[in-house]
Amino acid sequence: MVPGNAIRFESVIDRFTSQNGMHYIDVPDEVAQPFTSPTPLRLVCLLNGKLEFHCALRPKGNGSFYISIGTPIRQQLKLRPGDKVQVVIWKDDSEYGRKMPEELQELLTIDEEGNRCFQALKPSEQRGIIYYVDGAKNNQIRVDRAIKMIDRLKKK
Repeated sequence: MVPGNAIRFESVIDRFTSQNGMHYIDVPDEVAQPFTSPTPLRLVCLLNGKLEFHCALRPKGNGSFYISIGTPIRQQLKLRPGDKVQVVIWKDDSEYGRKMPEELQELLTIDEEGNRCFQALKPSEQRGIIYYVDGAKNNQIRVDRAIKMIDRLKKK
């Protein structure tokens, strides 16, 4: 559900010639301004009213900002460079900057040592684990991935 303080704008799918050809959308300065901070700010983005995802507002280095549009998002919405997109963004108030998969949350609830190790990670490392676990298509694979990642953390 889109909150009342969300900001709407239109942008175009573009691609960096460097940075491995990463796809992105430009965020207009007046839209980016309320979300700027010294570190990349976590946002929720809704594209074309169809696909909601967690992301970061990133500086381009020339004073402007962008949001990365990864391959799974482009494929799901059938987007190509040059396509116009309707964008809605708002501040991500979730604890980890991503939706926590139930399987990982359950494991962290019952595994105190694993939870301590997970909480000791940098936020970006936590998001990486959450992304990896949540990327599995079925419940059992998410469980297996969660166990694998927490076991690795405990061995460090």
